[in-house]
Amino acid sequence: NYNRCRNCGTLYCPTFFNNDHLAKLYNQMPANMDEVPLSALKKTQGGYFNFLRKNSELNGNFMEIGPDIGLFTNFAVNKGNYNKFFLYEPNISVKDDLKSVVRNKDFSIVHEMEDFSQVEDNSIDTIVIIHVMDHLLDPVAYLKKLNKKMKRDGKLLIVTHNEKSLLRHIFQGKWPAFCLQHPQLYNLKTTISLLQETGFKCVNQSRTKNYFKISFLIKHVLWALGIKINKIPDFFGITLGLKLGNIITIATPIEK
Repeated sequence: NYNRCRNCGTLYCPTFFNNDHLAKLYNQMPANMDEVPLSALKKTQGGYFNFLRKNSELNGNFMEIGPDIGLFTNFAVNKGNYNKFFLYEPNISVKDDLKSVVRNKDFSIVHEMEDFSQVEDNSIDTIVIIHVMDHLLDPVAYLKKLNKKMKRDGKLLIVTHNEKSLLRHIFQGKWPAFCLQHPQLYNLKTTISLLQETGFKCVNQSRTKNYFKISFLIKHVLWALGIKINKIPDFFGITLGLKLGNIITIATPIEK
């Protein structure tokens, strides 16, 4: 169950797993986007990158938390002008994929998400955290650590689920983002409050467009309605870009 904080308005789980429990649980989880084709995932990540490009110079040092196989990182490599890449990804199995993305760049891949000691303070121009904030046990402390690593005019990109989205109101308590993986969930307003609490100011916000196969959307709509169907016609693999339930935010440190 989620409670809403009386101070900041964020939805959160008052009783949750600790980090050791979470590590064991995540190791048992299958990839949650296996049914989404790579081409659709690339389109979605490309949209995130274009939002960053509108609000950033795309140069200096780049840091991404949870890059997975490096879909967003690939856009930063090929369309940005970054000098060095710091990639924090706990999943060791994707190391070769990440290395192939940044093979011609100066890079560091670290297989965890908490210890940023190898990154100098006030040295990072861009930090990207896509669908990571929803999973953190202490987002305030986490963002404060990231703030110390950023340059005065650096840009922070955050993508989270939006608990005030239309999709959430349609599905009510069956909204897919209400799950064990998310100890807290955000909306546009509570994201800004969190940023202010941790020394950032919001530069820009928007709902995001995500791309899915039609079959994937139908299956999960039925599941949310309590109808469990494992096989849905593929509809020729057609994908749709929809603004469903996610938000993207660009922020910068308030002062250094």
